[in-house]
Amino acid sequence: MNTGKKGEEVVAQWLISRGGKILHQRWRWKRGEIDLIAIESDTLLFIEVKTRNRSNWDADGLLAITPQKQAKIVTTAQLFLLKHPHLAEQPCRFDVAIVRHQPISRSIVGTPLHICTDLATEQNLLLIGYISGAFDG
Repeated sequence: MNTGKKGEEVVAQWLISRGGKILHQRWRWKRGEIDLIAIESDTLLFIEVKTRNRSNWDADGLLAITPQKQAKIVTTAQLFLLKHPHLAEQPCRFDVAIVRHQPISRSIVGTPLHICTDLATEQNLLLIGYISGAFDG
């Protein structure tokens, strides 16, 4: 399993622990992908997950979510709603989750929202941030 998929699993576990329901993981069409699609409190969530190591160049993945990337995610979400018309009346939100992976031996800085340990790779996966309505404004 690759690092990005592991990060998505951490976010999915966290959402489920809060009462959310995962509808799709890595929902794709030929020109786009949405990492997670979930429902939480009657709101349809389109979630972009960024998984990075501690020494990254792009602000834990935030700099990778350019206006072009946002537009692609929105377009993909619109197609998802066309293919799932029973969900089209749900309120929708675009969120961003930030996951960091680091060796188990390294101390954890701060208080992550969720921690998952991968013993096979001896890595901790830390949900260090979750931005609700990340594409607003």
